[in-house]
Amino acid sequence: MQVEVTRRAQVNMEQKRPTIAGDEEMAAEKPLKPTLQKPPGFRDQENPPAPPSGTATLPRRRPRPIHPASLYPEKKRRWSPCRVFCCCLCIFVAVILLLLLIAVAVFFLWYSPKLPVVRLASFKISNFNFSEGNPDDGWSFLTADATAMLDFRNPNGKLGLYYGDADVAVILGEKDFETNLGSTKVKGFIEKPGNRTAVIIPTRVRKRQVDDPTAKRLRAELKSKKLLVKVTAKTKVGLAVGSRRIVTVGVSVRCGAVRLQTLDSQMAKCTIKLLKWIKLRS
Repeated sequence: MQVEVTRRAQVNMEQKRPTIAGDEEMAAEKPLKPTLQKPPGFRDQENPPAPPSGTATLPRRRPRPIHPASLYPEKKRRWSPCRVFCCCLCIFVAVILLLLLIAVAVFFLWYSPKLPVVRLASFKISNFNFSEGNPDDGWSFLTADATAMLDFRNPNGKLGLYYGDADVAVILGEKDFETNLGSTKVKGFIEKPGNRTAVIIPTRVRKRQVDDPTAKRLRAELKSKKLLVKVTAKTKVGLAVGSRRIVTVGVSVRCGAVRLQTLDSQMAKCTIKLLKWIKLRS
């Protein structure tokens, strides 16, 4: 029995052993595949390299899927209460200013307001005397009474003009020979549309000290009617609808710088100054 088993095993070994010629034919039939070199940094995801001995293996994270930017949900921005309040305040102020501009534009288009026309109509001196003091002092004392008349005209057809209480002063002479002839206060009034008003302004001065050269110059110019006259007034002017005042602004009125002989034939123009630096000729 053992001899038969040994023979069968040898026969099977001989059947499985390939011949040299058969091996060469099979090698010739199989095509040769070129070996591909792996690029630097390449990692095989299916067969990762084994970790070095002695180190614990960490669980790998699953790679995050890459989506286009349009697929990511946008985060809602929350505004702070301070920012909301500032925005609301700015919008409110802008609306108010816009409404004011529209109202002013409509007012000017409808009423077409104009400045008053002021003229120095006349100037008269009823008493003008110099009393001499001590001859060694070189001073004299002036006593005078004067009356000026200002002519106010309202060129507006739909608006009245309001004039507040005015402080009026009268000045004679020019340059170094100017002399104050007194001041007075005139009560304010309202002038109707298209109306014309004459305001009489009396002034007086008693024993005003004047140096002798100025006294001689004023006496000579008064006699020849070359005396220079100036009338200044500080008041408030505003627009009025009926008896209500709408806008009031402080103004300075300067009339004259004209000689007496000119006033006998024509009225002198006046200049209105707004806000101390805007000059307007009425």
